[in-house]
Amino acid sequence: MENIYHRYINLPFNLEKPERIKDFFPEHMKHERIDDHVDENMNKFVEGLGLRVLLTELFYTPPNGGKIPPHTDLSEFDNRVKINQTWGPEGGRMLWWKIKDEGMLFGNDNEAYKVAGFSDEKHNNILAQESDCDLMYVADTNPTSLVNVGQLHSTFNPGDYGRWTLCFHIWKGDKFVDWHEAQDIFKDYLV
Repeated sequence: MENIYHRYINLPFNLEKPERIKDFFPEHMKHERIDDHVDENMNKFVEGLGLRVLLTELFYTPPNGGKIPPHTDLSEFDNRVKINQTWGPEGGRMLWWKIKDEGMLFGNDNEAYKVAGFSDEKHNNILAQESDCDLMYVADTNPTSLVNVGQLHSTFNPGDYGRWTLCFHIWKGDKFVDWHEAQDIFKDYLV
């Protein structure tokens, strides 16, 4: 099976944990766009490759078996990538899934996200239940990672403290960078 899900990436700088999450550990999963967060090192790095950061966000997976359910980052399946940095306990991971029957997918509206307990924000993502999917790939994403977020993916935190992930959506021209394109663009940095 070809890995179209995850690769570690060695950035030529260290990503810093945003101040807003240094001592903040909510009870439930959380998603937040952080348009005011600018990482100059990341911006310079991707601009040097002819890219730009489209948006930045944070995800929180609570401890003791906390999860973020399988979802895509938008309302369609594709192979768009993000660069993620996670701060969390050992054993925290990201998982990728394939739906057994597309009739079992749900989402594409804000109410589905509230029902799933994901977020109170407006979303248009595709959601699934783990039980309706086959597990395709698992990775420890505490090290900086290039991740495919156009496929169903989720998080799991077995540790005893919360897991924060800082995400950078990468854009080239007028579209997201595709997984296969990213393998060439970032080839000197991928592990």
